[in-house]
Parts: sequence; structure tokens; C-alpha cells
Amino acid sequence: MRLALFDLDDTLLDGDCSALWNDWMVERNWIAAPGDFLASAQKMNDAYHAGRLRLEEYLALTLSPLAGRHMDEVEREVEVFVAARVVPQLFPQGRELIAQHRQQGDLPLLISASSRHLVAPVAAVLGIQDVIAVEPAFDGKYFTGHTTGVFSYRSGKVARLDAWLSEQGVAASHLSFYSDSQNDLPLLNRVDRPVAVNPDPVLAEVARYEGWERLDWRCLARHHEMSSLVPSE
Repeated sequence: MRLALFDLDDTLLDGDCSALWNDWMVERNWIAAPGDFLASAQKMNDAYHAGRLRLEEYLALTLSPLAGRHMDEVEREVEVFVAARVVPQLFPQGRELIAQHRQQGDLPLLISASSRHLVAPVAAVLGIQDVIAVEPAFDGKYFTGHTTGVFSYRSGKVARLDAWLSEQGVAASHLSFYSDSQNDLPLLNRVDRPVAVNPDPVLAEVARYEGWERLDWRCLARHHEMSSLVPSE
């Protein structure tokens, strides 16, 4: 089996789905102290981009507003959120690349450090059936505000991918992986074809040193925006 692995946030998506969802929850009055919540979330987001985030702390914060909520309620809200805030921010180049991999006979798989309740609906929009994400915990059909299992984060992405392959009973003959983040270096170093997409400074330097492919979709999008502002002769 040939696999095409895609990170989501800042790779296929021009932004972070968890951060966008945090703003959405504030707008829906799901958070009691929105100022403190968003300030804490932003501080942790900065730590993520610096490669210093303790994901368990971020998840404890961002999943807490879901505690006690029925999964159907959250699913309905996420469906509206994805259509309104996520779909417009998906890079068209990402959709094209997924289609190209399918045409080549590769299986696309979305692998993200964000929670499944956000990642799976976005994957469905992209036509991707197979998803590896952080697993929220439930008490029956109600969110607990906690998580279960190994985080799909840093080296955890490698462990979760290996577990997924074992569960599927398949061996990967070729792995491609597209990511923006230094936090994904463990998996990027594992695959046959690592590709840096909109890379952060650390990943950009590693990609340059290693001779990895690089795609700059965000730069192309901004160039297109600027071009559209130039009046025609």
C-alpha cells in the first residue's frame, strides 16, 4: 500500500482548526471566562510553534467546554463551524494534491494533533476516509473533557501510524508526508518522501539542509491576493 499522509493545520488549512474552534466556542457562549481562555490558548499556541507545547495542557483547556455535552450537539455545531470557518480556509492546492495522489493509486490519510471531533469532519469535506487524530474521551455519549490513547503528536504520530497499519493488517510500500511543523520531524524523518508545506523556520532549515521538497502555498495565495488588487490597464 502506498500512503499519502497529510497534516491538517497550516498544511492543508490556512490556519489552525483548534484555534478557529476556540473562537467559535466563545461566540456561542460555551466558555465562561472567554478572555482568560483565549489568552491561555494563545500562549500555548505560541509554545506549539516554538516546539515547546505540552499538548496535554492545551487539550485540557480546549476540551473543557465540551465536558457534559452530548456528542450529537457537538457534532451539529462542528458541522456548521467547519462549513463557515474551515472550508473557506482550505488551500486549493491541497485539494489538488490529494486528487493527484488518488489518481496515482495512493491512499490519502489525514494525521493531526487536533481532536477527532474537529479533524474527522474536515477530512470528510476533503474526501479522506482515514483519519488519525487525538481521541476525546466519552462517558456514554457525553464528552468528558479528557482524552484517551496516545496523542498523535510528535513521536506519537509515528506510534499511531504504526498502530493504524497494524490494525489494517497492511504494510506501507511507500510513504509521503506533507507537514508545516517542526513538531512533525519524527514522522518526516520516518517516511520515504517528506515534503515541507508552508514550513515554520525550523522545518524550513531542516528541509533545506536535507534537500526535502518544499511547497509554499501560503505565499502563492498572498501573491494572488496582491495581484488581484492591481488595476488592469
